[in-house]
Amino acid sequence: MTLLKVGCVYKDPVSKEIVNLEGDVVQIKRPEMVISSHPSIRVDRQRNRLQVAEAMAEARSAAERGDLSRAVSILEVRRNSLVESVAGKAGDRLCMALDAELKEMQERMASWQRYEASGRAYVLSGLSSHSWQRATARGDSTDSTSLVQSYQTPSMVNMLARSQTLSPTSAQRRVHPPVRPARSFQAQPQPSDFVSL
Repeated sequence: MTLLKVGCVYKDPVSKEIVNLEGDVVQIKRPEMVISSHPSIRVDRQRNRLQVAEAMAEARSAAERGDLSRAVSILEVRRNSLVESVAGKAGDRLCMALDAELKEMQERMASWQRYEASGRAYVLSGLSSHSWQRATARGDSTDSTSLVQSYQTPSMVNMLARSQTLSPTSAQRRVHPPVRPARSFQAQPQPSDFVSL
């Protein structure tokens, strides 16, 4: 399969001639027939992540239309396919986290009151997290035992742990430099402020 053809055309600064260089063709060589294939867990993990984000969006749409049972059903179907995926069967941590996240969403869609109280915000936070591939602050984000910690970097985990171990008394004991009052301009110009010419 040909991906692209590389070439270059430029003007030689000394001779002022146009030089045309033919490059190579970049190709992917695929076999005519695949005898055995071992799916990549890394590829399957990302496919699962995208499919979970799509399921979240579909479930949110159903929930906003007032069809919570349909929303829960969409999430359940995705959870089942997640467990049956290559990465899911291999015990991949991201797949386990995605499954835990979908389960939490299902529980927050148990009733309309629960959905309005916390479910909607939880789903929107999850959608934002997956669309930007960034960690978000949710009800479970401070729980270090929770599986739902997608996209947290080691430094984020470290900072969160440090913030939780900081007690109010140790924060009060910190020595801060005294705050000096800000200087302001005089309200009325003084006669000494003017210079005679």
